[in-house]
Amino acid sequence: MITYNKETPILLVVRGSNETVQQIYHLLQQLEPKRLYLAYDIPVNEGYTTNPEIEETIFSGISWKCIVKAIYNKANLGCNTAMLRAIRWFFRHETEGIVLDGFGMPFPAFFAFCSHLLEKYRDDERIGHISGRDFLKPDRKLKTKESYYFSKVVQVSSGWASWRRVWQNMDIQLKTFPAFKRRNTIEDIPTHKPFRYCWHYLDQFEKQWEDRYEYINFINNRLSIVPDTGQIPVNKYDLPEMNHPVFMVNHYSEELRWQEKKYQMPAITENQPEGFSFLMKKILSFGVEANMRIKIPRIIHQIYEDPAGPPANLLHIAESWKENHPAWEYRFWNRQMIHDFLESTCPDFIPYYHSYPFNVQRWDAIRYLILYHIGGMYADLDYECIRPLDVLLTDSGCCIGMEPTLHNKPEYEKRILVGNALMASIPGHPFMKTIIEDMKTNFAVDYRKKDSIQIMETTGPLMVSRLYDRYKNKKEITLLPAEWVTPLIYKEILMLRTGHASPEVLRKVEKAFAIHYYHNTWLVQTAEGKAWQKKINEL
Repeated sequence: MITYNKETPILLVVRGSNETVQQIYHLLQQLEPKRLYLAYDIPVNEGYTTNPEIEETIFSGISWKCIVKAIYNKANLGCNTAMLRAIRWFFRHETEGIVLDGFGMPFPAFFAFCSHLLEKYRDDERIGHISGRDFLKPDRKLKTKESYYFSKVVQVSSGWASWRRVWQNMDIQLKTFPAFKRRNTIEDIPTHKPFRYCWHYLDQFEKQWEDRYEYINFINNRLSIVPDTGQIPVNKYDLPEMNHPVFMVNHYSEELRWQEKKYQMPAITENQPEGFSFLMKKILSFGVEANMRIKIPRIIHQIYEDPAGPPANLLHIAESWKENHPAWEYRFWNRQMIHDFLESTCPDFIPYYHSYPFNVQRWDAIRYLILYHIGGMYADLDYECIRPLDVLLTDSGCCIGMEPTLHNKPEYEKRILVGNALMASIPGHPFMKTIIEDMKTNFAVDYRKKDSIQIMETTGPLMVSRLYDRYKNKKEITLLPAEWVTPLIYKEILMLRTGHASPEVLRKVEKAFAIHYYHNTWLVQTAEGKAWQKKINEL
């Protein structure tokens, strides 16, 4: 039987809710570690009911024999700095140990698992990290009777363990990053190569502490240990004797899938089959016939409420719609036009329109009202048209562009993600009416959710996705594939805008009818958007 070795020290960074900290205390009370390190961070009360005085009281009455060391931050350092400060402090005092971030509860057997493997791999430079979560489990196809497996990926939520030997030269090794980038070393790391642009360009290595930790491990070619929770009893404090892996290899395909979710970016494969150019020419050859079969009024609608008018870059993008649809009428809606339209055409919606707490909700709502009462095609101002869309609108009364699959986050709880940045409709279409009626009834603010989620659920793409999923006559709606109208995810757009687009990204652009650039200016209206903007300004 393997039990937790009480000599294995534990660091707890006290940052989570008081309730979670209390649960962790009760868990430690059962384990009775002989050395406990506590790092207190001054909280920013955003979503966490945290009171530092309560947290200190929780640990003031430790009943078992234990050496306790603590540090207190005089101000909120933020997750990144607070974690790095605490971890470095911990490993200055200890050669190995377990780290808890205070936000989540590890499984009870985690401590026995870590203390046993910390000893087993103490001097083995091939291993740099012990994870507290079986994060590849949903994707892993290879089933064994081994108690754990290996990975090139570092995952730190729910607790983890490591050694001083990994952390002691971290600052020196981080200075190698410019050479790592210059030599394009990541091309030789198959598990990270598909996400090379995330490492090289997007954040300029202004990364979170766990990314730096992962960098140190993979430049030293170290592996992580991951518990196989299908093979070990996680609900007990003790473990039976472990079955150690026969081969020290990582699960490449599962790691790629997991990183796709982490980075919200596809693991693009090379040598994609060609032949698309022939298909595209064939589709576009039907354009003349398509023009005769379009039910949707040939009117392009774009909206910008600010009296100062759109910036030059958006006006330049807007020209692409006129150039590719010369026979279409173009209507640019400013604040006065919107006001006049509401008063003359849909006065019953005015109370709802002015009651929205966020301007972006009004920008969302007016597009549905315009399409329902006038019809035509709506496109956000940060949308560029590459080819005429006539052929995509043929024989349809309502067309809506889909969002890339990787934009559909688990927290959205949506089967598919239907966008609202590119839509076309005949006047009076029943789906547009459904949207307008929902905006009147689904108006309450849910203060338990982030501002951005509330916005998207009441007037944005999450609302459209929900209503489409429930809509009985789905044949009345044509969903335009993301590959054709929203081919790039946000990080790929950043590559394009900064001049670092990979050949794979450029191929996606070549195959598209339109591209959404995700300026996301509306996010600064939200609490999280303001916090993010403040962080960007401080960098």
